[in-house]
Amino acid sequence: MTTTKFAIWYMAPDWFARGLQGKRPDVRNLSLTHIHLKDLELPGGQAQLEHVFEMMQAEEWSPNGEARGLIEAKGLEHTSMSVGDVIVVNDQTFVVASFGFDELTTWGVIER
Repeated sequence: MTTTKFAIWYMAPDWFARGLQGKRPDVRNLSLTHIHLKDLELPGGQAQLEHVFEMMQAEEWSPNGEARGLIEAKGLEHTSMSVGDVIVVNDQTFVVASFGFDELTTWGVIER
């Protein structure tokens, strides 16, 4: 079975408030506003954004604080994936929106 790699990028602490307010990062310079947290490899294709979001909730991937060291080492302050965090899959970049995900492109946002 084919696997798909999902790169998880969390908002940097100094971007967090703007990301929660809906400000969109520049997909060409994602590292200015976000920090690469980890990669997930899942069986199947890229149509699993909701599943990835669910997997990145603290009660799923860090129910007993297992992620605390990784979060602190990366300079992050939140464990659960939130509005404004980013998932990169294949050559597409998606930001977590209030409802679902919006695709970020070099020329703007595609709302889904």
